[in-house]
Amino acid sequence: MDLPKIDTSNLWDKTYTILKEKIIHREFQANQKLYIPELSQQLGVSRTPIRDALNRLEMDGLVKTVSKVGTFVNAIEAEDVMDIMDTRLMLEFWVVDKLGAVPPDELPVKLQGMEQVVAQSLQELETLPLDEYLQRDYNLAFHLEFMKLGGNAKNIGIYKNLMNYRFLAAKNSLISKEMVVSAINQHQRIIEAIKTGDVGRMKEVIRKHLEDSRTGLIEKINRNGGVI
Repeated sequence: MDLPKIDTSNLWDKTYTILKEKIIHREFQANQKLYIPELSQQLGVSRTPIRDALNRLEMDGLVKTVSKVGTFVNAIEAEDVMDIMDTRLMLEFWVVDKLGAVPPDELPVKLQGMEQVVAQSLQELETLPLDEYLQRDYNLAFHLEFMKLGGNAKNIGIYKNLMNYRFLAAKNSLISKEMVVSAINQHQRIIEAIKTGDVGRMKEVIRKHLEDSRTGLIEKINRNGGVI
């Protein structure tokens, strides 16, 4: 594989970012072994930033290191999706519980970021090729705006790392425009539920959205031989 040479400013972060992008877009395949000398040569950096990047990627859950064997790209299986969706649900319900204490007249201001993502996603869905639209991942943008409502930067970081798997699902399966529209409609229902201030209603629509997403992802994994 041809990898780009990188300049030496912010070397460690750039090395990490390049390798992460190659993994989540599956230019490195599931279960592929990553050779530090080879990566070092192709990127034109020493082995030290490569090792640091792999350590960070392991914390992200994107690679795993087997003692005395090497480092491998993590595959995503149905069981992984089940675990990820459970964690997403837990984090999103935590935000909902926080919102329950927000006065109703303050909610519209807090929802502006989510509403802007929905509006832009609807506009670009009509003007961009579907492949290009999917690469912009408005789904991630919407859910990160939602997580911001909880005001916890650590939880936002955890959630963002959990969502890495969505790039893999998009690359390895067909996603139709109708599926995208359905997801956007569910995002709109989440916004409307938040505006009511009804915690039970918020949790109901969020659970439905995540359950639909989980079902679709598992179907895609099964069509892809059980792994992405």
